[in-house]
Amino acid sequence: MRVGLALDLGSDMAAGPVAAQVRAAQPLLRAAEAAGFDSVWLGESYHPRPESFHLPSPLMVLAHLAARTTLGLGTGVLLARAQHPDRLAVEAALLDQLSDGRLTLGIGLGGDALRGAFGGPDLPGGRMLDELLIRLSELWRRPEVVPGPHRPGGPPVLVGGRGPAAVRRALELGEGWYGATNYSNRLVVAQAAAYRAAGGTGEVAVNRLCVIHADDDGRVDRHLDRVRAYYRDRAAWDIGRDAGDSEPVLVGGPDEVRDGLERLRDAGVSSVQLRVASLGVPADVALQTVEAIGDRVLPALAPTAPGI
Repeated sequence: MRVGLALDLGSDMAAGPVAAQVRAAQPLLRAAEAAGFDSVWLGESYHPRPESFHLPSPLMVLAHLAARTTLGLGTGVLLARAQHPDRLAVEAALLDQLSDGRLTLGIGLGGDALRGAFGGPDLPGGRMLDELLIRLSELWRRPEVVPGPHRPGGPPVLVGGRGPAAVRRALELGEGWYGATNYSNRLVVAQAAAYRAAGGTGEVAVNRLCVIHADDDGRVDRHLDRVRAYYRDRAAWDIGRDAGDSEPVLVGGPDEVRDGLERLRDAGVSSVQLRVASLGVPADVALQTVEAIGDRVLPALAPTAPGI
């Protein structure tokens, strides 16, 4: 199993200017490199008001980071409804060139409010996502996309979503599946099992909140309460969970976090992106988490075949 770092960059006043947030993240990136993390990931959001995490245009921020880290670069996820396929193909190819082939694109659909807002196809959700994925694959193989992607055929694409349609897209139109932060463990396990049972040999990736802390650190409990409140206000916490299931977080001592990652690995997950500094987690706790993962967790996780 490989482990990546998922950055939380926000647009609210408490987060401060984006440039300052990126500068403040540099120690975390250096710690992740030293600890054995393999990649850094950013999500995409469009909101009518400032938000505590995620920004538009993750490719732009990843291009900024490309010269500042040796880690792989990933989107977790781009929103298909916010993309024009032709422009995305060219911009992703350019970033793949700038990063010497370190780019992986996670792509999900996005909400109805984005439909047609950015000049892309104004189509029903499933059809729109299918056509975007097909178009990217076509364009990355054409000589008129100049410069073409670093990797022949384009960067790897992981397809987000839930249910049989998402599994089909991951098999037929992508190189794996991507699970969101708020997907329940039950849902992730079911999607991973369906993908593997259908012959999927690519990446099964999932994004998870993670904090390693001392038992008496009440700051972590307060952080988790804020996270739960954020998603529950949007009716989006723990999607697919049944009563009695564990929450979709990795929190506790190093052994507890390792056990949680091993359960995901044993269920068919090959890559996990960890959000260690979301919604106000103190910088020292985030660094402590990354260092503990390098010292106590990663050595126990066997590598898996697919690569980013």
